[in-house]
Amino acid sequence: MSELGRAAMGVAQGELVKRVRGGLPGWGRFRSARIDDYMRSVGLVPHLNPAQEGWPWCAAAIHFCFALATPDGAPNPCPRTAGAIHLWDTSPLTARTQLPAPGDVFVLDKGKGRGHVGFVVTVSPDGKTIGSLEPDSSPAGSRTGDSWAEHPLWQPTDGARGRLVGFLEF
Repeated sequence: MSELGRAAMGVAQGELVKRVRGGLPGWGRFRSARIDDYMRSVGLVPHLNPAQEGWPWCAAAIHFCFALATPDGAPNPCPRTAGAIHLWDTSPLTARTQLPAPGDVFVLDKGKGRGHVGFVVTVSPDGKTIGSLEPDSSPAGSRTGDSWAEHPLWQPTDGARGRLVGFLEF
């Protein structure tokens, strides 16, 4: 469990409290002023017309949270990407783990190059059940739910929400 991961998760909890979400009136799907900030943090330039649809934003939001939590002058250890699978692929091997801890990032493979990421908030004693805080999700667990959502208890290894790739500890 890393101090930086816990700090980044704290940033994410603040985003949840602020009710950051996309698709509000006047905004396209996957879009809001704050979500556009997430996308800019990974180098994507949102369309000038806010009514235009954006991109799935879970990985960009994770990067953004780590960027805000990283001490001044230190490099952000979270790869600069908007792709969940790409986040895993470009993370240092030393960050990869199969045992979750609070503040870690879980990575799910949804097939066809799509994925989903979020923060691990709680872990059962046996490590099989986690609680999570997820960007671009919904209370039902969608990977494109367009809001921050908490998921109190679920088993990443059961495959119901996608194949668990692993966990990242930054």
